[in-house]
Amino acid sequence: MKSNAHLLAPIALVLSTASWLPTDTAMSAPASTQDASAAAPQTLSADFESLAKVLKGKWTTLVYHGKGDENKSPPDHGEQVWRIGPGGLTLIEEEHIASRDGDHYVLALHWWDHSTNTLKGMLCNNSGSGACSIDSYYRSKLNWDGKHLTVDLVFPQGPKLMLWHEQFGDFTSDSFLQTGDIGEVGGPLERVITIRAKKVGAVPD
Repeated sequence: MKSNAHLLAPIALVLSTASWLPTDTAMSAPASTQDASAAAPQTLSADFESLAKVLKGKWTTLVYHGKGDENKSPPDHGEQVWRIGPGGLTLIEEEHIASRDGDHYVLALHWWDHSTNTLKGMLCNNSGSGACSIDSYYRSKLNWDGKHLTVDLVFPQGPKLMLWHEQFGDFTSDSFLQTGDIGEVGGPLERVITIRAKKVGAVPD
């Protein structure tokens, strides 16, 4: 199973990027203007759509621990389901890994923030009492360049400030490679997990 560090990888609750509080301007605007604004649909980012396209589906996973030598020990087995939320505005990951130290579950949600034109995310998992970590939203940076999805998360560990770097890449029509590295901020990173995913089915739109 993934280390607790991986379980910090960001994944997001659905958060609105628009303010719900009324302003004097909004309150004094003509009704026709308000109606038109309310009726305008939120457009999807082409980048976000391309990310959803490569990840959407049901996947089985082989989870290798350590420095990337996949021949040292047998892997843990897991599954991931990636689905698109209502309106196509969120990308939701549900993950289960049957680890030697117990079952682990992850709920990860990603969305496109139109106010900053960036990918956002936040994580929920069963690795501790916190369940959903709001810090994973504020402390993380996600990027999709069309070939690689990267997640960088800064988090405290005792007196140290640590960096978790995760990457999804090597995408084909039915596979991808996922890696996780960890280290102190400003220092070298060490590979701690390698996941090979194989597509086994589709999910409904």
